[in-house]
Amino acid sequence: MEILKISLAFFKIGIVAFGGGWSVVGLIKQEIVPSWMSVDAFSSLIAIAQSTPGPIALNAATLVGWQKAGFFGALAATFSVIAFPLLAMSLTLAFSRYIPIKKDLADESLRSGSMAMIIMTLWTLLPQNTIPMPWMFALASFCLTAFTQINGVWVILGSGAINMLLGLLP
Repeated sequence: MEILKISLAFFKIGIVAFGGGWSVVGLIKQEIVPSWMSVDAFSSLIAIAQSTPGPIALNAATLVGWQKAGFFGALAATFSVIAFPLLAMSLTLAFSRYIPIKKDLADESLRSGSMAMIIMTLWTLLPQNTIPMPWMFALASFCLTAFTQINGVWVILGSGAINMLLGLLP
């Protein structure tokens, strides 16, 4: 029964996991933290999933499945997270010559959905009782990279340096 619950949770994640990477971390946390892991264990899971090759959702599914139900749990969770994308790609390929697809509209839809998932991830990963400083850094970093020609690497390094300097203040 545990394998079925894990498979269903990761199947749901696979349905909306377009964009990959960090856009899906918030959804993974929402699905597995109350049921199978503590918040600290989830943080470790994301660190491990990020440091191993492959998509975060796939690595997380394999690890959670392995921890909760062994080899067959890992196999079921891994297949569940990729089942819907494989089905969707197969159907799209099969019917692509019969259905006109407006590429610009599809691109805009995927961008909007991915942005929403990334914001959800940011919201779930920040501590809820945090001071507004991380939010100010996030907003300032977004504005600098979106509306100026400043390289994102410099924005990240500058944010870290400013935060360290602010930490030295009493």
